[in-house]
Amino acid sequence: MHQATFSTTETPDTLLSERVIGSYSTDRPGPIIVITAGMHGNEPAGTIALRRVFETLERKQIPLRGKLLGLAGNLDALRRQVRFVERDLNRGWLATDVQELLLREEELSAEDLEQRELTQVFVGLFAEARDPVTFLDLHSTSAGGAPFCAISDTLRNRRLAFALPVPVILGLEETVDGTMLGYLDELGHIACLFEGGQHDDPKTIEHDEDAIWIALVTSGALAARDVDDYASRRAHLSAAAADIPHVVEMIHREPVNPAEDEFAMKPGFVNFQAIRKGETLASAKDGAVESRWNARILMPLYQRQGNDGFFVVRRVRKFWMHVSTLLRKLRLHPLLPLLPGVRWHAERLDTLVVDPRVARWGVVEIFHLFGFRRHENEGDQLVFSRRRPDFRKLKELDLRALS
Repeated sequence: MHQATFSTTETPDTLLSERVIGSYSTDRPGPIIVITAGMHGNEPAGTIALRRVFETLERKQIPLRGKLLGLAGNLDALRRQVRFVERDLNRGWLATDVQELLLREEELSAEDLEQRELTQVFVGLFAEARDPVTFLDLHSTSAGGAPFCAISDTLRNRRLAFALPVPVILGLEETVDGTMLGYLDELGHIACLFEGGQHDDPKTIEHDEDAIWIALVTSGALAARDVDDYASRRAHLSAAAADIPHVVEMIHREPVNPAEDEFAMKPGFVNFQAIRKGETLASAKDGAVESRWNARILMPLYQRQGNDGFFVVRRVRKFWMHVSTLLRKLRLHPLLPLLPGVRWHAERLDTLVVDPRVARWGVVEIFHLFGFRRHENEGDQLVFSRRRPDFRKLKELDLRALS
């Protein structure tokens, strides 16, 4: 049985009455693929792209393997055309936050209700899945510039991200706490964020649609021959991101409170634009915000809501990507505690503790090669962690909370 819930001729107001944008299956065995859009209500392009894909699948009766599910994220914010109503729906997804939300019976915000409903859908899929579920989360940015994708740096995520002919961002999920994809990734699923372009640019919808079809082929749900103009879609997406390094990593996030900080980006920046050390990027209550790097800017804030002023990224050379892949496939990470000043954390899995007074040189770079990208201070020690490298059936979430 297969169905497409919406057609592309409907207006946005009538399309946002249901969480499920579409569900499609032809009863052939295959992967479970979930595509979310509109996690921020001022980013509607992905919801439109999803409807186009479901309409095409239904009209042409395309023989998809597995199951495709399309979900709208923040329905209330989408109706209001704002990023969020009370809080950012793409935060608050730490495992402890999710568990607490499912058990809480009062003081629920608009986004709490949205998150609880999404989580209920996810848990049903987790119970059904024998293998990792593939999640693609569609977004857009307030600035213009090339489309891109972002992943937590695991090998399972790289396969999908590198199949998309756009720049791949490493370290974003480790830089921003509590994202939905971070939560799903921590459970061992495949999770990739795709930023199609500027919010209101019609090309963003086209980029999203291209990315969806490529993801369906990469995941094994479709054969390339089943997708009209598949090569042209790849070429179209590639052309939109020409002359930008294929892989970059996050080196800085500028946290802001736009109202209190009086933060305002300098006009005219676009994603991946080169910036120079000492260049003025924004103004704030305490004075000009200047670049400390010769690098590239990402997602400069040109909207009222949001707590990320901008990000700074730098190129990662292909050689080091190949080295990191080899090290992980050989499973050499147990050797890391042999380095001076490095030991395993006594209580946390996939977590290393580093004494910076002993391990002074190249620690961050070495740990990145093995996927340990997230680091924090714990007293006078540095603590490095990575996303779960394998998939296990969901055990952490108390399913009684949903009853």
